[in-house]
Amino acid sequence: MRRRNALWSAPALALLITGVTIGAGAPTPAHAAKKPTKEEITKVRKDEEGRLKKLDKNYAKQAKAQAQYYKKLAQESGKSGGNVQPLLDAAAYFDSEAKK
Repeated sequence: MRRRNALWSAPALALLITGVTIGAGAPTPAHAAKKPTKEEITKVRKDEEGRLKKLDKNYAKQAKAQAQYYKKLAQESGKSGGNVQPLLDAAAYFDSEAKK
């Protein structure tokens, strides 16, 4: 009988300590890290996009094709009286991306 009580005491003690720690508001590892700011997130995303662009050998060709598509779409939209400026802005963006 004594052996059985010894086996149950370790898990019970661990459960008790965990309950007291969480109940006391002690920081857990997930809460201990500081939350990144928007500027930090933007910088990390920009760096990651630049790294991925360098790894993708077809990125420049794809950006150039996208720019041509937007230019063609702007011409067609202009014939029907649509606003072409956003399409031309997108074409200019992808042209600049193709040259990087």
